[in-house]
Amino acid sequence: MSTSPQRIWTVGSLLTWTTDFFARKGIDEPRLSAELLLAHALDCTRMALYTRYENVPPEGPLTAFREMVKQRAEHVPVAYLVGKAWFYSLEFAVTRDVLIPRPDTETLVETVITHIRVKSAAASSASADASALPAVTPGDTVHILDLCTGSGCIAIALAKNISTAHVTATDLSAAALEVAHKNIDQHKLSDRIKLASGDLFSALTQAEPAVRFDVIAANPPYIATEKLKTLEPQVREHEPVTALDGGADGLEPHRRILAEARDHLHPGAMLVLEIAFDQAEAARDLFTAAGYLDGIRIVRDAAGNARCVVGLRKP
Repeated sequence: MSTSPQRIWTVGSLLTWTTDFFARKGIDEPRLSAELLLAHALDCTRMALYTRYENVPPEGPLTAFREMVKQRAEHVPVAYLVGKAWFYSLEFAVTRDVLIPRPDTETLVETVITHIRVKSAAASSASADASALPAVTPGDTVHILDLCTGSGCIAIALAKNISTAHVTATDLSAAALEVAHKNIDQHKLSDRIKLASGDLFSALTQAEPAVRFDVIAANPPYIATEKLKTLEPQVREHEPVTALDGGADGLEPHRRILAEARDHLHPGAMLVLEIAFDQAEAARDLFTAAGYLDGIRIVRDAAGNARCVVGLRKP
């Protein structure tokens, strides 16, 4: 983008030039990237850009925009540049210390919400088989454990949509927990979400070690180590590898969770873990081999890809 004084840059010309530039650099969705960055620089919505199409931005926002364009051309994700991302219709602060929330993970959230609503409805029905249901009724507190919370997006989305939910959210990264804390405060949920620092269940020694949960949910790292180098540059080069690397087959964190989850689940409670699209059978086999889960199934996302593996603790 030329800084020559002869060129007058309007909102429209900035969008056109930047879109073409990003396309040449191989950036996905170049127009969308250009719009999001310029809207952020001008502190307006994407729609508002088109009501200001002939406007000339002030030098301050223009300088900030140029810097973001340079970084985006190096495949820095837009979410990191603008400091926020959307998930389950909610806005979240993000930094390079956390994985950027993905629409795919909304499948996990929806799976938990549906499970709780169905169980609540069944438990309040006179025709329900109470012996087959966990102790979840419309007025009861629903205890949820969110492992590997990162930005806190799963914990917050669940608390926002399950009014009786109390969530314990854990992460090994202190920097990630700082981001999660900011998001919890932003959504005014500090009374219903507790954060704990530690590696998976070891974090519970700080929070609620004796509590059994109605749901344990996690989006753990699930990319096989050898596949990390095949990821898109904006993921491979900029997102935290500790949130991506799932070991030799991508399922090492899942094995570790399965090894301990039984002691933290009520009978009939749900364990749901996100997986990669090609891990369905291997993940199902792990859940079956654990020996304490019934109702094991694979949940598919909106694109039809395997996204989560679910099981209910046997009585």
